[in-house]
Amino acid sequence: MLIVKNIQKLLQRLLFQNYKLSLIDKDSLKEKQISDFYGYHILSFIAYLFLTSFILSFFLFGYTLFKELLPERGVIKNNKIIELIIRVDSLERDLILKREYINMIHQIVQGEVLESIYLTDSDSTLLINEGGLKPSKDDSILRQEVIDADLYNIPVYRAQITNSIEDFIFYKPIEGIIINELDINDKHFGLDIAAAKNSSVKSCLDGIVLFSDWSSSKGNVVIIQHIDNIVSTYMHNSILFKESGEFVKAGEVIGVVGNSGEQTTGPHLHFELWQNGTPINPADYIDF
Repeated sequence: MLIVKNIQKLLQRLLFQNYKLSLIDKDSLKEKQISDFYGYHILSFIAYLFLTSFILSFFLFGYTLFKELLPERGVIKNNKIIELIIRVDSLERDLILKREYINMIHQIVQGEVLESIYLTDSDSTLLINEGGLKPSKDDSILRQEVIDADLYNIPVYRAQITNSIEDFIFYKPIEGIIINELDINDKHFGLDIAAAKNSSVKSCLDGIVLFSDWSSSKGNVVIIQHIDNIVSTYMHNSILFKESGEFVKAGEVIGVVGNSGEQTTGPHLHFELWQNGTPINPADYIDF
């Protein structure tokens, strides 16, 4: 208790004792008082300096170039660099796939035979280790019930895989007369169909528009991707109504017959059918 009392007295004397700051003239030995303060004033001034220094350091290292000097900022910067490298690598891979896709469209527009129209990406096979787990009795019964209930359901993907081109019912792309047949030796991979002025051009099957734009040789061209790797092409249109990426139904109007492009001698539709990169004669499956 005596020690505590002594400490309290010492603190009171230091904090509340009056201090004077003065100057003494060497010649006259006169004292000139500059300031009069207590001990707690010094403590308040030290606290003020500390708080000011803290706030100033916070803004300097938080919002100015000095923040780069902090070691943690270097770690964060390295992590960002790694993320950017991964993102650039992913964008490069996507760019390669898009280039292959554009080359494929260009080859179809130019009437070249493709080996395949599938674009492949990196292998995404996932290996799963079952770890020796065995299904319980209830789980086995439930699985068997699901299998029995699904015996007579034909999945959509299985129907798409097993379909052949003869199984499809193609919609006539235009009402007209065939004036040029398919001739692979002459690199004429489709039919030329003469039609009345302003006749509608229609999609032969449901599908997604791969390409819808102008080509100097083929004019306004629409290319549609269908299931089973079937692609249909419609050239020399005067007007296009669909854009790339749009879904179209069979029989839906996609353009108007015309005479656009350099490789044409009159208003007609040049219509092509492809499967797995091989040209197919549309007259074998569509009654014109």
